Amino acid sequence: MSNEVVGVIAGFITLAILLALKRPIWQVLLASSIIMGIINIGIEGLINTLVTTITSSIAIDLIVITFLIATLVNLYSLTGFLKGLSQELIKAIRKPKLILMFVPAILGLLPVAGGALMSAPIVDGVGNYLRLEKKVKLFINVWFRHVIFLVYPLSTVLITTAALAGVSIWSLIVVEVPVLTAMIISGYVIGFRGVKSEVKLKLESPNLNLLIRTFSPILVAIIIAVTLRSYIDSILPIPLTRLSMVLGLIIAITLIIMISGIGLKGLTKAMVSRNTAELTMAAFSAILLRNTFITSGGPDVLSLVIKPHNAFEVVLLLTLVPALLSLATGSSMTSNVVSLSIFKSLLDVGLRETMLIYSSAMLGYLASPAHLCYVYSAQYLNTPMSYSYKDMLLATIPTLAVAVITYLLWPY
Repeated sequence: MSNEVVGVIAGFITLAILLALKRPIWQVLLASSIIMGIINIGIEGLINTLVTTITSSIAIDLIVITFLIATLVNLYSLTGFLKGLSQELIKAIRKPKLILMFVPAILGLLPVAGGALMSAPIVDGVGNYLRLEKKVKLFINVWFRHVIFLVYPLSTVLITTAALAGVSIWSLIVVEVPVLTAMIISGYVIGFRGVKSEVKLKLESPNLNLLIRTFSPILVAIIIAVTLRSYIDSILPIPLTRLSMVLGLIIAITLIIMISGIGLKGLTKAMVSRNTAELTMAAFSAILLRNTFITSGGPDVLSLVIKPHNAFEVVLLLTLVPALLSLATGSSMTSNVVSLSIFKSLLDVGLRETMLIYSSAMLGYLASPAHLCYVYSAQYLNTPMSYSYKDMLLATIPTLAVAVITYLLWPY
């Protein structure tokens, strides 16, 4: 058995073991890179790959943007803006079904590990009003928490996937819209089947000033990133190619500091937190694993095992490989990194292929027994995760079917 085969196998075994031990994703990806690199290209080769990765524009872009996103997320928690936003949304929306759909989704704008735990109490309480079973509330909380990640431009997984695939994140978001629509519709049909007509909840009027204050930093970041991307991205001879997103995040962070009055001490706490460090390291480690995998000859090894012979097999592999990797690892980041590393050596991976990989990875991730949002929600609602598997499957099938149809019909 050649060194390349041994290294790839050892790297993925390391990945599987560390995921099973529930180690942080950055440790999992970094350790897998090191093991694979040492066996296949030696210490010198690994160091060269490390240097190349650190100095690449893709890595610098991801590290800076991920760091800023993590800082913004932490500021939302430290300032109490997160709690205020959720409370005012409930008052503003009022209709129980819409609350159950949109509150978890909007809280999903802050992508923190196990973040569905923040919306679980809301889903539990409002779900009781509709007399929903615990297993249905579990499905609704996890499902609608994640619909936003298909198109959210500040999602670190979406940003990393687009960077690794070499496609525009904005183009990827556009092609994901049909899948997003299918996910919302299937979640609604499955989650609220049998629920009779509803009325508005009798709540006090929302504090519009507080709602605007708490939501404005996120909204500002997105608006600036979208409107300025055509004007300032890639115009300077520096590694940062997505200046619009960096600028939007910096202004959003500045805005939340000014509105909340948290001050420099609070900003420092948000910047140096463990969560910020781990998210930033995860972004870097994802790029390093991809580069180490390619330098180590990994694509050539896997092409011997995974080799589609016709269009049907291509669609099947683009769907099953990411979904199963996410299901097994509980990490959509890992699934996208590994899947893109595999398929980039076998296919001409463009926008359509990236969309199908990303969508499949996300759907497989939702039902994974290692998915923290699923685990925490089940614990809070005091119901076994397995009770919601049927609903997850029923909602996943039509959503995945739309992803495949979009892949087949979308122009090259």
